[in-house]
Amino acid sequence: IEAQRFRNPGVSILKEILKNIKLDEDLIRENNAILQEFLRTFIYKLKEVDELFDLLFSECRYFGSFYSDLRVSTPDEFDINMVFRLPVKDSQFEIVHQPQAPSYVKYYLKHNSIAFERYPKLAKTFFDDGYLIPQKVRQWLQSVVDKALRTYIPPRSCTQVRARQAGPARTIILLKRDGTIIDIDLVPVVECTLFLPRSSLDGRVESEVGNDLDAFLVPKPYSSFGRQRPINEREASRLWRSHFPEPEDDIIHDLGCVKPVIKLLKLLRDKEDWKCLASYYLKTVVMWMVLEIDNEDYWREDKMDKRFLDALQKLDRAVEQKRIT
Repeated sequence: IEAQRFRNPGVSILKEILKNIKLDEDLIRENNAILQEFLRTFIYKLKEVDELFDLLFSECRYFGSFYSDLRVSTPDEFDINMVFRLPVKDSQFEIVHQPQAPSYVKYYLKHNSIAFERYPKLAKTFFDDGYLIPQKVRQWLQSVVDKALRTYIPPRSCTQVRARQAGPARTIILLKRDGTIIDIDLVPVVECTLFLPRSSLDGRVESEVGNDLDAFLVPKPYSSFGRQRPINEREASRLWRSHFPEPEDDIIHDLGCVKPVIKLLKLLRDKEDWKCLASYYLKTVVMWMVLEIDNEDYWREDKMDKRFLDALQKLDRAVEQKRIT
């Protein structure tokens, strides 16, 4: 591309780069059909092999880069939140915020004796002193998935299905008949509404999405790094990472060049092999930019080059200060 041909060469070059990563629509349809067939049949099998899964499972929620239109590579990886609802009333549990770790909370069953009398296996499998323990939930889902796979018959479009652990997710790997694979991250989550204390909530976030947010509790282990304070082992074992996919999508939805800038950061990350920078970190940097300047003119597509450079500077400072999340 000869930049001088364009009235706005920076933007034109970036748009050309983005045009070259357009996803294959036929492959999207094919992989989505396989995904839907797998989820339908595999969830049936999971319910069949485990009574707790049958009791607790509510629905699958679809999140991640593919569903947020932030994917920059082959559509063969899917993030599926497996939503579990405990058989207790809202008044029977509370979400306890952790001051040392603002992104983490604890799930505490206040009247645990009543619930535990009705569901003793639930208490034994998941709880410790009334607290829902993330590691127990991860291990349980891992065992249920592995048990179901022993007798599961994969979709006709696939020749093999296997599993591996990846952080809080149990990843299913489907081998298609053409030799390509589909990765499906099954993440166990607990759905709730979080009423965030103002002491832990940035005013810009509150003005944009409020302070009572639909959230998912994710069993992601806590680790003290960067500026996060160390927490004793017992307390850390009770911590759930709070995730706000819907409020986050609302922040970046349909706002000029926001999503293209995130995609460009991901492309650069992949090209430079910055493996330590997860896609969510890059998205977070841009979300903070939107919260600072939520202005349609500022995010116009013809300013994409300027916003991309701004995002790179923000990312550089965040990495230097170890304060991305």
